[in-house]
Amino acid sequence: MSDKIELKEKIAFVDLNVRAAWDEMTAEQQKSLKKEFFILNRYISSAEGQSREIQEHFVLTVNEYFNKNWNDLQKHPKLLWLLLCMCSYNGEKTFYHNWLGTKKRTGTGGKKIKFLEEIYPNRKKEDLKLLAEINTDKEIKELARKYGMDESTIAEKLK
Repeated sequence: MSDKIELKEKIAFVDLNVRAAWDEMTAEQQKSLKKEFFILNRYISSAEGQSREIQEHFVLTVNEYFNKNWNDLQKHPKLLWLLLCMCSYNGEKTFYHNWLGTKKRTGTGGKKIKFLEEIYPNRKKEDLKLLAEINTDKEIKELARKYGMDESTIAEKLK
């Protein structure tokens, strides 16, 4: 094997279920691969331009085999490699795997975030943004009521 294994080669190894690739890698290559497991996860989870069955296969197998118990398993890189290879569709061909990014957030939810900062002053800004995004206005108002705010204060803070 060459000194550096390109990402597309690693993805091809997974598609072709080349489990022995781990043992054939040098210690330096294994170390490099350990740093790329998250990236491989994001790519292998999708198979662009394939049938629904194949796309579902990759999403479901990566979630079931590779993502499950991630915190415990990351201490065992060879096992992670083997689990990732288990996600191969049939081991006979390679697929085009595009990056499966995270959903981009729209809007800032400024007033909701300011309100949530008052209620949860020790929370991280990212957590507050997420709370503002996943809760409806109705749920935020209900939270305000639980914290003893009257309707006029709620209207002032959230409108």
